[in-house]
Amino acid sequence: MQLLRISILCLVLLGFSKNHRKTQNGELEFTFLKEKNSVNPNIVGYWKSIGDGYYLEARNDSILLYSYTKSFCYKEKNDYLERLLNEESQFRRCGDTIGVYLTDYGKKTEKLQTKNDFIRIEKLPEQCMGFNEMRNLPSDELFRLYRETIEENYAYKARRNLDWDLIFARYKDRISHNTDSKSLFKTMGEIATLTKDQHTKVISENGETLQYRVTPSAIIVQEVFMEQTIVKDLNDYFNLFFDKNYQNISEGLLKGKGEKVANGKLEWGSLNDNIGYLNIHSFTGFADKDNTRKQQIDSLNLHMKNIVTALKDKDAIIVDLSFNFGGYDASGLTIASYFTDKPVKAYSSQVFNNNEFHEEDTVVIYPADSIRFTKPVYVLMTDISRSAAESFAMMMGSLPNVKLVGTNTLGTLSGMLGKSIGDFYTTFSNQKLVSPDGQFYEVSGVEPDIRIEVFTKKNIFDGHRSAVNYITEIINDN
Repeated sequence: MQLLRISILCLVLLGFSKNHRKTQNGELEFTFLKEKNSVNPNIVGYWKSIGDGYYLEARNDSILLYSYTKSFCYKEKNDYLERLLNEESQFRRCGDTIGVYLTDYGKKTEKLQTKNDFIRIEKLPEQCMGFNEMRNLPSDELFRLYRETIEENYAYKARRNLDWDLIFARYKDRISHNTDSKSLFKTMGEIATLTKDQHTKVISENGETLQYRVTPSAIIVQEVFMEQTIVKDLNDYFNLFFDKNYQNISEGLLKGKGEKVANGKLEWGSLNDNIGYLNIHSFTGFADKDNTRKQQIDSLNLHMKNIVTALKDKDAIIVDLSFNFGGYDASGLTIASYFTDKPVKAYSSQVFNNNEFHEEDTVVIYPADSIRFTKPVYVLMTDISRSAAESFAMMMGSLPNVKLVGTNTLGTLSGMLGKSIGDFYTTFSNQKLVSPDGQFYEVSGVEPDIRIEVFTKKNIFDGHRSAVNYITEIINDN
């Protein structure tokens, strides 16, 4: 609770304003000063995360990332996070606490992401290991590390009816001091799968991933597959399912007159004279992969401005998330900004560690700098809509001109906390997104205002198009 009180005190000193750029400690500062080729002296030292189970060692020449549990401390192998910390991250310091913004979005750095809070400590624990030392631990010790990591950081044990003591007792005889790496990977993967949480995974060095993969719509597709004889392979049938539905969007709903932009991630056009349509295929990949996230967002802004300008005279717009597997929240905030003319609080973010949630940040939708569409918007979602698509649904649902339509989203809104365990990389759901009225939708999924069953056994290939047409009827009636 002490860390939580310190964080709240800093919010008071900052005036409770996520967009307040000047404080008694100045503006945002970069963690690494490129012009001096050194770490910012204001961050040099040791820092412990508030939630997340990380330490930072900010040396003069670089920032290193460590993970910890009650019995372990070790150097992390996370090239992505360390690259951000040593190239583009920014921070604001409040006494002995810093709030770190990992990605540089220019003037919108604070508006497009949640910060990560750290408190200053004197030094790292004495038992801290190097990465290779941790990696070479015997299998029973790595299995103990995995248990402590998931117990201390997984946020939804109660909501998913998980009993760690019972689960690990079931597997304790499978892992010994000399258990081979392949068997350890399989056992850890089975435990990850028991969570029924698609953000909780175990990943091998060659990219093999063990996780829970079942969704309600996938079960329906599989049942229909079993009842037909034309297509012999289940994966081929899933590909047919997606191909047919994508074709229905391009050639059926948009009659071949729509446009695909932003590297094919946005597809838009007119359903009729009165209703516009925007399908968001993904919340990432809006430009070539060599582009930075800021450049990706710049590309997204350019296309959203053009889309909203073209559809500005419509009576309503349908925004479709039906086949969206997620991405990153900055994309969702960018798109949502085109549908409000004033700042709106979407949700607050909390992170879990050692049996309690810590307030992390408040997510606010700020109006786009250019054109905005504030007439009725209908957001279509399904259980395929997951991750950043779900947080986007929460964002849009907070706007007064928006109705959520369809079925519940998948229920995996949390970010993925990453940890190295031996030769493997693991991820866990440790974040809670809480709406202004206190609701959160992990496991249950974001709930629609208007419920429409999109995929049924009788209509898996045309149910989505029928759902969009039904929304057009609702709009016309209104």
